[in-house]
Amino acid sequence: MNSEKRDFSIDERLSLCASFVRPGARLADIGTDHGYLPIRLSLDGKIESAVAADVRVKPLKSAESNIQKYGVTNIKTVLSDGLQNISPEDAYDIVIAGMGGELIAAIIENTPWICEGNRRLILQPMTRADSLRSFLYAKGFNIIAEKACISSKKVYSVIVSEYDGIIRECSPAFKYLGLLIDEVDSERDIYIASVVRKLEKKINGLRASGNIAEAEIYEADLKAINEVLNEHS
Repeated sequence: MNSEKRDFSIDERLSLCASFVRPGARLADIGTDHGYLPIRLSLDGKIESAVAADVRVKPLKSAESNIQKYGVTNIKTVLSDGLQNISPEDAYDIVIAGMGGELIAAIIENTPWICEGNRRLILQPMTRADSLRSFLYAKGFNIIAEKACISSKKVYSVIVSEYDGIIRECSPAFKYLGLLIDEVDSERDIYIASVVRKLEKKINGLRASGNIAEAEIYEADLKAINEVLNEHS
């Protein structure tokens, strides 16, 4: 491997996503942008193949250029809105990163075959992770792992989910914190502090605008979070 390939690196957010991809996987990277994630995994010999998909032509062209630049031969690019143009046999580990939680949920819901076979979802919501966790539990997806990371001075969570058909109740604390409740690291603490801070800001805004009933809903959520955190302290 030449020095350029050795020196090719991805940021902490994508590195965390990559860490959850199973060895020998057929990967689909949805919203691939520059194709960095599948390229890194291919260079590391971790995946059998990859589909780098994006809904926009420009980032897909960028991915194609990078694939050629780094000399990887087991990645193909597909113009696709979510998973619509992806063949099920090409996607057993599916990364959907860098989108809002509600959009990620919509992509999953619009792909019936995602519930079939031994598939793993590796999800990195930029916003509304709470909505995504609630959606997964309501639709029969288990959350089997979750970790937080810091990338470009922002904190993110990566959620790993697999379908088992069991509908689960999503408590207020789990909705906001997921499996990070049980993690012990500084990234987890920063993520939780961010969640609490945003909830407090939302509550203050609602109360200031006279939306007391809605504010009380979020206050109940915040109380539930603090109770769980006290139990884990």
